[in-house]
Amino acid sequence: MHRTSLIGFFLFWVSFASAQRAQPAPFNPSKEKVGIMRSSVKAINDRIDRVLAREKLPYNPTLNDFLFARRVYVDLTGTIPTYEQLVHFANDKRPSKRTYLINKLLASEGYVSHTFNYFADLLRIQTKMTGGESASERFSGWLKDSIHQDKPYNRLVFEMVSSSGSIRENPATGYHLRDKDMKLDHVAFMTKVFLAKDIACAQCHDHPSDDWTQKQYYAFASYLGELEIGQGQDLAKDKDKDRKMIFAEKRKIFHHPRFSSAVRSKYGRTGNTAGKVSEFHRDFKKLAEGKTLAVFDDDGSNLPLPDDYQYDDAEPGDLVKPAFIVGRPLGGPRNAPLREQLAFWLAHPQNGWFSLAIANRMWARYLGRGVAEPLHNVELEKASDPMLLKTLSEVMVALEFDLRAFSWVVLHSKAYNRMGSRVQLEERKPYHFPGPLLRRMSAEQIWDSLVTLMVADPLRYRQPAPPSLLEVRDGWSALEFIENVELGKYRLVDSRSGEEILIDGNDGGSSYGSQRVSISSGTGKKKNNLILARASELPQPAPSGHLLRKFGQSERLFVVGASNRVGSVPQLMELMNGFPTEVPTSRDSLLFRKVRSVSDPRKQAEVVFLSILNRLPTKEEQELLLAQTGSSEEDLSDLIWALLNTPEFFFIK
Repeated sequence: MHRTSLIGFFLFWVSFASAQRAQPAPFNPSKEKVGIMRSSVKAINDRIDRVLAREKLPYNPTLNDFLFARRVYVDLTGTIPTYEQLVHFANDKRPSKRTYLINKLLASEGYVSHTFNYFADLLRIQTKMTGGESASERFSGWLKDSIHQDKPYNRLVFEMVSSSGSIRENPATGYHLRDKDMKLDHVAFMTKVFLAKDIACAQCHDHPSDDWTQKQYYAFASYLGELEIGQGQDLAKDKDKDRKMIFAEKRKIFHHPRFSSAVRSKYGRTGNTAGKVSEFHRDFKKLAEGKTLAVFDDDGSNLPLPDDYQYDDAEPGDLVKPAFIVGRPLGGPRNAPLREQLAFWLAHPQNGWFSLAIANRMWARYLGRGVAEPLHNVELEKASDPMLLKTLSEVMVALEFDLRAFSWVVLHSKAYNRMGSRVQLEERKPYHFPGPLLRRMSAEQIWDSLVTLMVADPLRYRQPAPPSLLEVRDGWSALEFIENVELGKYRLVDSRSGEEILIDGNDGGSSYGSQRVSISSGTGKKKNNLILARASELPQPAPSGHLLRKFGQSERLFVVGASNRVGSVPQLMELMNGFPTEVPTSRDSLLFRKVRSVSDPRKQAEVVFLSILNRLPTKEEQELLLAQTGSSEEDLSDLIWALLNTPEFFFIK
C-alpha cells in the first residue's frame, strides 16, 4: 500500500517551484544573528586560548593579506583567486576588508559550486545512478538550488530522508535512489554522515569494539523498513485531483500540433520526425503511467532479523520495534510514516549527535582536521578537546544550521587566521589548533584553479536546472522537458549563447572529454577541444583518466577514504607532460594573454607569481628570473610551467 503524507505533497509543490536556479542568496544575516556569530567567534577563541595556554603552545604566525586571500578563496570558492581579485584585495585599505571579502565569497557562485563538491562526496552522488542519468541531474540540481537558497542543513537532511515520489516530482528522492536495493547499507551510510557513528559491523553481528548489537542495528533500520523503490503511481489515475489535473493539461500540449512543429524544427534534418514525435509521446506516457522509479512507503514492508540471527534476545525473522541508535526520542508526529519520524528526530536541533557531526565536519573542512577524528565515528572521550567540540555543536544549533553563518564564524577565528602547521599527525593524536594543518588542495580545487588560469569565465558552462512539468506551456517547452526525460544524456549550457552541449559520460578517458573552447599550443598546433567547466558541472565523478580522478577525486562509492590527497607517479607525469599543465602555457590561455599585455619583464614575473602562487616573487627569485629568463614566449611558458609544478601551487599554507 502506497502511503503519502502532507509533507510529501508539500515537497511535490516545492520541487516544481524551485526548478529554476536563481542567483545565490545575499549573505546579509540579521542583527540578532550577527550578534550570535560574533559571540561564537569569541567563545571558540577563548576555548582554544585556554587550551594552548595550558599546553604552553603559541599560535602559529598570522597570515598576511596574500596568504589569507589565497586560503579564503580556495576554502570558500574552490579555486585560487585571479590576479585582479588578489591585487584588488591587497590594495583595499578598509580595516574590515577581510570580513568584507568573506561576506562577498559566501554569496558567490563559486561558493555554491565548491559546497556542492563537498556534499557530492559526502552523499556519493554519481551521474550514472539508479534511475538513469537524469535522476542524478535532478538530485544535483536540487542540491545546488538548496545551497543557492542557503537552506538550513537540518532542513536539507529532513527533506532528503522524508522524500517521496518520483525524481521528477521530488528531486530530493535522489538521496534514496542512490542506494536502491541496499537498504541496510543505506542505514550505515546515514549514521556515518549524519550522526558520526559507524555501526556498519552490527549489520551482521554484535559490534566487536563498541556497544552496538545486531538487534539495535535492525531496530534503527526499522525506520526505513517500509521504504520501497519501484514504479510510481499512475498519475492518470491518481486520487489527488490537483496532480491528476496537471498531467491531463500537460498531456494535451504534447499532443498539440505545435509540439510536432517544434520537433520538426529541431529534428527536421534527421528525416524521421514522425518517429521522434512518437518516441516522445511514449516517453511522456511512461512518465504519466508511473513507469519510472519512485520512492514510497509500503506499510506491508519490513526488515525482520536475518535468518542466521544467532543471539538469545530474539529469534531469526522476528520484527524489531523501531528505536533510535543514539540519544533519545524527541517527540514528533507519531502517526506519520516511520521515515518521517526518523527525519524529524534526525534533524531536530536537540539531537546532539546530529549537530555535533556536521559542526565537526565543517571545522575539519576549514582547519584540515576535526576536533574529533575520525569524522565518521566520533568518540567524545577521545576528542582533542571535548569542550571545543561542545562549543562548536552549540554554535551550529544557535545559528539554526546556517552553514554560511557557521563558516563565517570559523573563518573569523584566531586559529583559521594563522599559518598552517607542518606536522604529520596520527588519527587519534590530539591537536590543539594553533592554526590549520597544512593541506594539499583537493582534486576539485586543483582542477578549478587550473580552469581559472585558463579562461575568463570558469562558470560559463553550467549544468542546467532540469525543467519541471509545470513549466510546460507550449510546444517548445514541452520538447525541452521531454528531451530532459531521456536517459543517458548529460547536458551543459553555454551561459553566453544558451547553446546546449551534450556530453557522453563515457568520454574523456584522455583527461578531458570534449569542450567548446578551442585552445592552441604555442607552436600553433591545434589541440583537442576541452570542457573547461568547473568540477561541479562535469559528470560525477569525472571519467577514468581525467585529471580530477588522477588527483584523487572520489569514485563516490564510500564515505570513508573515498577521496585522497596523496601524491602519485601518474600525477607527476600529468603535471610534467599533461594537457592541463600545457594549456595555461599556450598563447590562447587567459594567463598567457595577461602576461603578454605587460612589457616590463619584472612586472611580467609579478603577474605570473600573483596569478599562480598568489604572492609576489622574493627579491632572490626576481633577480634569478631576470638573469635566467627573458620575455620571449618560450621563456614565459617555461616560467608558468615551472610554477605550476611547484608544491607551493598545490598546498594551502
